[in-house]
Amino acid sequence: MKRIKEIKIKNFKAFQEEETFTINGKNILAYGNNGAGKSSLFWALYTILQSSTKSNLDIQKYFKDFDEGNTETHQSLKNVFLPAEEESYIKITSFDSAAVETIHTISHNTINTNLGTDTAVQELNLASDFINYKLLHNFYRGSHKQEVNLWPVFERDIFPLLTDGTQNWLKDIIKKETKNVPKTPTGKTVSGSKKTAYIQFLTDLNAKIDGLLSEIEINANLFIKDHFYKGKDVFKIKITFAKKFNFDLIKNKIWQENRSFFRQERLRIKLEVEVKEGVSWKKISRVQSFLNEAQLTRIAIGIRIGALRTRVQGTDFKLLVLDDMLISLDMSNRMDIVRIILNKENKPSLEYFDTFQKIILTHDKAFFDLIRRNTDDDKWMYYKFSKDQTKNLSPKVTLDKSHLQKAKEYLKEDEHGNCGLELRKEAEKILSQVLDPTMMHLDKEFISLTDKINTAYRMILANEFKSFKDVYKSNLEPIKLAKIKEDFESDPTLSPAEKGSLLNTRNQLFNNLIRVKKDETAKLDLLNQTKDILDRILNGAAHGGYNPIYRAELVQAIETIKELKVHLNE
Repeated sequence: MKRIKEIKIKNFKAFQEEETFTINGKNILAYGNNGAGKSSLFWALYTILQSSTKSNLDIQKYFKDFDEGNTETHQSLKNVFLPAEEESYIKITSFDSAAVETIHTISHNTINTNLGTDTAVQELNLASDFINYKLLHNFYRGSHKQEVNLWPVFERDIFPLLTDGTQNWLKDIIKKETKNVPKTPTGKTVSGSKKTAYIQFLTDLNAKIDGLLSEIEINANLFIKDHFYKGKDVFKIKITFAKKFNFDLIKNKIWQENRSFFRQERLRIKLEVEVKEGVSWKKISRVQSFLNEAQLTRIAIGIRIGALRTRVQGTDFKLLVLDDMLISLDMSNRMDIVRIILNKENKPSLEYFDTFQKIILTHDKAFFDLIRRNTDDDKWMYYKFSKDQTKNLSPKVTLDKSHLQKAKEYLKEDEHGNCGLELRKEAEKILSQVLDPTMMHLDKEFISLTDKINTAYRMILANEFKSFKDVYKSNLEPIKLAKIKEDFESDPTLSPAEKGSLLNTRNQLFNNLIRVKKDETAKLDLLNQTKDILDRILNGAAHGGYNPIYRAELVQAIETIKELKVHLNE
């Protein structure tokens, strides 16, 4: 298994001096206001992965010094506020299960991501996906009088990421064969049988694209139905290749830079939606006019995931990078999608997402805090991006420390009240994850920390009572089951099967008693200690009481909360 250990970015887009993200295979959750540099991380990762499919010349153009008079430098992504001689690069360090590390680099002078000898970045590119708000918005952008045309979205954001064997859908299957019609040795357009053969080739190509769209449509509809509507028929999508490649269109050299608008007007992937009305379906062609933002976003995500599911699945080295993709949704709809991506309900059909190394970027602090409270510090790194918009400086990137880490730092500084507040937040996070592991009740009424402790206590007792009841689910009659406390193994009135059943029941009973003594009693004791800490320390810290908070008590409180996290997560 491969993961990314470190990301280094220097002199690229918003970043100036080298910025290092040491993540050691973990996921990333990052918060920052608009313009704080989050999208520069998004595009740095996208650029280095896409470089695996490009020539050195096509990669170097991103690292040239910008010259307004030289069009060859107009795609440069070097930060314009550093001196021209400053090096510009993107590096990712990966490691495998044997802890062998490899550094992958793109810059003007060093490129090792597109070599046949090391295909790690090629594999990463084929299996990864990048989704942002602009991309989703493009799914249903258009005037109310027009049907949605998804060709531009597929051309820019989906076809380049799909492969058929070793062939890239955009580069090798579509673009390469449709750059121009065949020519004779003298430069004339072919005619006769050669023209007929090329027209047949285009017919086959159109059919191949139809087949891909059909596969994506099936995947998308299954995903939307199962994960957005809990298996109910609410709506289904249809994606059709409505305007296709033909000889005269190719003759117009549609892939030249100045022909993009012409090309995207004359190629059309049509999106239709059917909405369930009673026992029948109602077709909607202009979806942007009649569906709400949440429905449109779910359709867009369904299609993106549907395309993702058609791709190479043979590698577990893959990224899922989300940049404010849920910005237009309310919190309830956002959390539906986050539950899917994080697979909070441990659904087998979503285990696919578990293998991704995830990077979630957002400008919404409340959203950031909500995901943070419901993710594990052992599996995630949390960052904050900030930037002074009045100065041409690089973004400031800082680790957002856990409540426990902050509590320890406050304790060192003798900030006892703040230490207590952070411990309270950590206790609330731990108990929220235990009581609502699927994040299904985030929008319900507020529950106090005391109530959460009491609820967790009752839940553990109820689970233990159930486990003891399960031990006695035996086919034995009560009078024979009572023999468990006797020397039943030498009882001549019992059959071998009855003795075996009693022996199994006794072993389960002893195992339960040992487990309860070792684990569950420890959990209950820790909850009692947390309640005591809440009464003596945490409430005082939160409400500014007069009782002094002593250092020794805070030290013990930190250890208790640490143990609570370990035991309740077991």
